[in-house]
Amino acid sequence: MLLNVNKNMGIEKQVLSMRLDEELIEKLKKLAESENRTLSNYIETLLKKHIDNTPKK
Repeated sequence: MLLNVNKNMGIEKQVLSMRLDEELIEKLKKLAESENRTLSNYIETLLKKHIDNTPKK
């Protein structure tokens, strides 16, 4: 499920609902906390890094 959300600074983001294994979520939360990030921000950062490091086709 995707919902558009307008932020105050003009940045439009979409809300994504997904299911993850509970163990994976707990590991991600710990990693996010170690970097002083929210879980959502941590996952977004991981995805951006992965995309940036993936060879373009």
